[in-house]
Amino acid sequence: MKYVYLSLILMFLTFSISAGDREKDEKCTMDIQCGFGLQCTGGVCTKKSEFDHGSSGKSGNECSSDADCIGSGSCVRGTYGKKYCTGN
Repeated sequence: MKYVYLSLILMFLTFSISAGDREKDEKCTMDIQCGFGLQCTGGVCTKKSEFDHGSSGKSGNECSSDADCIGSGSCVRGTYGKKYCTGN
């Protein structure tokens, strides 16, 4: 039994998860992949609204061009073709 635990611990240490290594505008599949203060919205890391101080409050909203995101970063294509404002 202790060999099972030992092998599980070794597997865990060998295959560690690198959480939060993606920056704003990068593709993602879940929130844990995005860095601090970011969330995965529609397949792209965007700034969380609580960390989006001084912008227009459009971070994470759908957009069609950068003009829709004035004050909230750029308009980036997500996983399914939709675009989202990334935040400042």
